[in-house]
Amino acid sequence: MMTICIAQAADIFGAGLVAGALVVSAFAVLPAAGCLDPSTHVLFRQRLIRKLSTLMPPLMELPVAASIAALALCRASVKWPLEGLGCALSSTTIGITVVVNGRLSRRFALWTPDALPGDWQHYVRLWDLAHYFRTVASVCAFACAVFASA
Repeated sequence: MMTICIAQAADIFGAGLVAGALVVSAFAVLPAAGCLDPSTHVLFRQRLIRKLSTLMPPLMELPVAASIAALALCRASVKWPLEGLGCALSSTTIGITVVVNGRLSRRFALWTPDALPGDWQHYVRLWDLAHYFRTVASVCAFACAVFASA
């Protein structure tokens, strides 16, 4: 019989939510935004970033905190290497967000949609590339959380 502690369940839940949000963004939202004219595209990103900037940070911190708690409190039921790797991957997701996506998002916020800098697409591509890397990290963190409790 499988036993799972609350911290492991919280890790699976949080990692799944983060991975799901980032996957939907990577494979539906960003491609759709790419079909918009430049000023609408940037305005859409600015509004989306503004909305998600309050929701995503605590959501992204949940699997890190929960995996640390699982490592400390669920010794009988957790597979340490997978739980530790999942924690590292969730932390990597946050690191990419802070170092790359957050910095570029603050740059995007300063743009005027009707007077974009000449190299705006370069920065959007960098943001998207970092987003794909953090999406992969978050999906792998979710997989680790699931398999660490199996």
